Amino acid sequence: MAQPLPVRKQAVDLAAGPRKVGSRIRRAPPPPPEKKLSAADIREREAWVMGIGISAVALAVMVILLAAAHWAGWTPADYVITVK
Repeated sequence: MAQPLPVRKQAVDLAAGPRKVGSRIRRAPPPPPEKKLSAADIREREAWVMGIGISAVALAVMVILLAAAHWAGWTPADYVITVK
């Protein structure tokens, strides 16, 4: 039969009450403080958002116009461009 392993650690004395040791649970570090944006940074961000918005609307209008033209049977191949 197998023999029990020798005891290497001391037994815990439960009658002594809880230990007064701080928590050892690792917690996530606090988030870094938010960087304050200057007025110039805000204007630049708004300019980028406005440019992207205008481009997206223009692309959507072009797709709608091309889809309507395709549905109506029109194609740019109907026209011949001649240079004099």
